[in-house]
Amino acid sequence: MRSHQAYWIRHRWRLLLLLAVVGLAAGLAARYFLRSAEREAASTATDPRANAGDLATNIVALTPDALARSDLQIIAVARRPLPQELRVTGRVQINEDRAVRIGSPVEGRVTRVLATVGDRVKAGQPVLVLHSHELAAARSDYEKARAAVARAEKALAYAQAELERANRLLEAKAISRREQLRAAADLVAAQAEFEQARAELRRAEEFLHHLGAWPEVSDEVLIRAPIEGVVLERRVTVGTVVIPSMDLLTIADLSTLWVIAEVPEPQAARIRPGQSVSISVAAFAEERFPGRVAHIGEVLDPQTRTVRVRCVVQNRRERLRPEMYATIAITLGTTAPQVVIPREAVQEIGGEPIVFVEVAPGRFQKRRVQLGLSATLPDGEFVEVISGLREGERIVARGSFWLKSELLKAVIQEEP
Repeated sequence: MRSHQAYWIRHRWRLLLLLAVVGLAAGLAARYFLRSAEREAASTATDPRANAGDLATNIVALTPDALARSDLQIIAVARRPLPQELRVTGRVQINEDRAVRIGSPVEGRVTRVLATVGDRVKAGQPVLVLHSHELAAARSDYEKARAAVARAEKALAYAQAELERANRLLEAKAISRREQLRAAADLVAAQAEFEQARAELRRAEEFLHHLGAWPEVSDEVLIRAPIEGVVLERRVTVGTVVIPSMDLLTIADLSTLWVIAEVPEPQAARIRPGQSVSISVAAFAEERFPGRVAHIGEVLDPQTRTVRVRCVVQNRRERLRPEMYATIAITLGTTAPQVVIPREAVQEIGGEPIVFVEVAPGRFQKRRVQLGLSATLPDGEFVEVISGLREGERIVARGSFWLKSELLKAVIQEEP
């Protein structure tokens, strides 16, 4: 009995000790959670101020006076189709259909050079003068032909007079019919000889013209420009002996040029003659030169796996130069209407494209956008907006760079 009571006493003390430990643990846990709640409440109380600060750094607010002076252009976001373009590299070349290589029709020696590289010449303008023994022989043939025509003309006049005399004598029955017919035959023969002499004279004169000489001038061969253009190459100097197979000058009309584009094999099947192209070069980065596809190569380059596409480009102000490297944008078609904005409306902050959206008169919010295709249209360069803008929203086009500067200035001023 006494041992049983001792057992229950020991068991009760253990139970009381266990309850004390559990109570202490519960108190510590309650204190921990209470302090966590207080910290969370304090943090929640400061968040609105932080969010307000973040929102303030995205807004540019202008006074009415500043807005009037800023010359901002605000437009509504709209949908419009964009041309699908393939951009490839290439090289500018002379238009070989508008270029000539001038040679000499005879052997001779250059005595004068009348045009040099860079000179602009007109069609028919003398560019070289040669001295040639062949010309002397041609001029001698011409003089002989002139003399032959003079003799034949006199013989024709004599035969005409003889026929008239024979006709009168025949009417007077002073000669026979046979003699009159012989006089008529002599006239026909004289006319044939006269025509032959004239033909020889024309041949001799045309040969002189072919040589660039004229019957009434000195013994010099004039080499003339066959087209209007610019002298691009000169291979002779005074004293150079030339032969008909030599190229002496190269003249080209630079108002149109060829641009040879290297189109990758996978895209070559989408190219068609007559498609519009836009040419840009590094020397005039902001300018575009319109053209069209004129020819698509029949073979593939085995090294680069590209097809050579020849484009004809207008060069009215002659700003393009042969051998310039070029970027060729070939129009393949148009897309469905997309949300597009002018390229000048897009700025970059922190490596991300942004635009400024008008949220209220004089208040503009910075908004990040995701861009897609870009294309040059008649009214400027436009870019597709994949996300970040909706149709009808009003954004700043011209003047967006100024708003970017104002926004960055405000951010710097707020930093401690």
